[in-house]
Amino acid sequence: MQPISNSLHTLFVLAGILALAVVLTHAAPLTEFSGEVGFSLEDPDSQKFVSNSFDLTIKIQSEIQAVLQAHTLPLPSDSELGVMEVRLQVPSPKLRECLSRIYVESCLAQIHAGLRLYRGFLPVVQHHVEPAQRHHVDTLFHDAKDLQKQIHLQMLSLELHLVSYPEEEGDLSSPPFLGGVSGESERRIGSYILLRNFKSFMMSVYRALRSLQRH
Repeated sequence: MQPISNSLHTLFVLAGILALAVVLTHAAPLTEFSGEVGFSLEDPDSQKFVSNSFDLTIKIQSEIQAVLQAHTLPLPSDSELGVMEVRLQVPSPKLRECLSRIYVESCLAQIHAGLRLYRGFLPVVQHHVEPAQRHHVDTLFHDAKDLQKQIHLQMLSLELHLVSYPEEEGDLSSPPFLGGVSGESERRIGSYILLRNFKSFMMSVYRALRSLQRH
């Protein structure tokens, strides 16, 4: 009888462990994002940050589209644009930490860096847009700066390490990614590719913020 008693005891213990596992699984479901430091959507300040950034992101997307439409010259095929993107070394930063499972603090750092990079190229782009449409680039530059500043403040509130740049408070110097291109049409196409990449970047930002809003 003793072996049977021990077996029953073992079965009861295993059943208890399984039941506890089921309870814990239902009590603490996995979320689609992961906070690494202290970001919490239950915090009113975090909620306000996400909401304001989301609205500004939509506005920036609209402004990028307006600038893209100001490029009236005939454009090559997508495959040719891809070749020119590589040859002209047009930047295209990715938001790897803002994908299906968002690591909030790392995602914010990547968005901040991407905004700074694209904003630095906008003065170059402005030279290759029709004069009547250049005000769109100005607006885009300042709205991108506002979004970058919001993210900067949110990162400071989370006490995250953030590289500071001496020109952060002033105008950014423009990296000459089109410096070696002599033809005006190629310069315009390079500017178009940059804006297209910026649009794709902001779509990723939009998706990340929308995912946070839903939680």
